[in-house]
Amino acid sequence: MAMQLRKTLKSFFKRGAKPTESQFAQWLDACLLQGEDGIEKRSTGLEITQNLKISGSLIVEGTLWLAEHTQTTSLKTKATQTNGVPSGAVFLYHGHSLPLGYGLCDGKDGRPLLNAPPGGAIQLHYIIKLP
Repeated sequence: MAMQLRKTLKSFFKRGAKPTESQFAQWLDACLLQGEDGIEKRSTGLEITQNLKISGSLIVEGTLWLAEHTQTTSLKTKATQTNGVPSGAVFLYHGHSLPLGYGLCDGKDGRPLLNAPPGGAIQLHYIIKLP
């Protein structure tokens, strides 16, 4: 479907063609516009400023950082209830206070003992999703 749309849109702008206002509007509506569509390009990378739904697999080939208490309580409660992250999942975390539903990997209460990589930030810890 997306490739067919792309071919159709390209056909409007072939050499010698005179795209109509409607065709130009279709082309513009097919584009993602920074800011307006919830995507911000910053010096640190891309930032999605609206909800993001992933229908397929999410493959992270880098570091996945969990936000440090930036959401409201209702969102944290909802995330905990949906069990999006399986119990026992371990993450490298940077922050002062732990996210709701997580514990430090400090070897206590049956949690594993994992030390942060040497040379990392002071507040870098391994955390585990609690049951």
